Amino acid sequence: MKHYAAKFLVLLAVVATGCATKRDVDRIRSDLAWVRARQDSIATSLLELDSAFAAGQEEQRSLALTMGGDIRRQLDDMERQLVQIQELLGQSQIVLGSLRERIGVRESQVPGPGVEPDSTSIEAAEAEVGAGSDARALYAAAMEQFRRGAYNTARSGFEEFLDAFPADELAPDAQYHLAETYREEEDASRALAGYNRVVQLYPNSRAAPTALYKAALLQFEQGNKDSACQYFQRVMAGYPRSDEARLASDQAERHGCR
Repeated sequence: MKHYAAKFLVLLAVVATGCATKRDVDRIRSDLAWVRARQDSIATSLLELDSAFAAGQEEQRSLALTMGGDIRRQLDDMERQLVQIQELLGQSQIVLGSLRERIGVRESQVPGPGVEPDSTSIEAAEAEVGAGSDARALYAAAMEQFRRGAYNTARSGFEEFLDAFPADELAPDAQYHLAETYREEEDASRALAGYNRVVQLYPNSRAAPTALYKAALLQFEQGNKDSACQYFQRVMAGYPRSDEARLASDQAERHGCR
């Protein structure tokens, strides 16, 4: 464009001196038209750039507002979920506390050895019929928390159940799920000890082969193949008719246990 401007000035100088021909005048007109067209093109480009810049700024503002709204909604959702979790934990603690008090009252009403039971003691003894419902309520409360992923609360419930009802038919399952709370929290050593305790305390229960099988899987996860194979062998030898025995046999063959 600088070249054309210089050329244009030379032509103007020629015209000014009175030596211009018709051809020179036509060339000047042509150059003027080109300059105007060039100016119009530059002006159009500037307008387009300005419009694009404004659109970009508007898009950024819109995106910022959208992201801000999404973040606020996510924070609100997280806050609501936290409140719900706190409410559930509070309800569970209330249930466990109420059951604990009822168990304590019954224990205080049981007469000592050699003591003739009075009418109150007889009533307390009769009330023991309802102890099974207390056991199931406590077990159900602990299982509910386990399913919700509140493993620490569930563990407290299972421990209280085992302390209060060690001979209940649900005790083996409570001990098994107590071990499972540690497994879910990736505490392998305590989970393994819990599984072994199921077999130690309740060897004839349905939970025993399951506990041994889960202990074997846990050992494989920890990279302890020899120990895992030993657990599989215990399942097959101790509980040959169980479903876990068939699973243990398949796993032992798959992993090359001898």
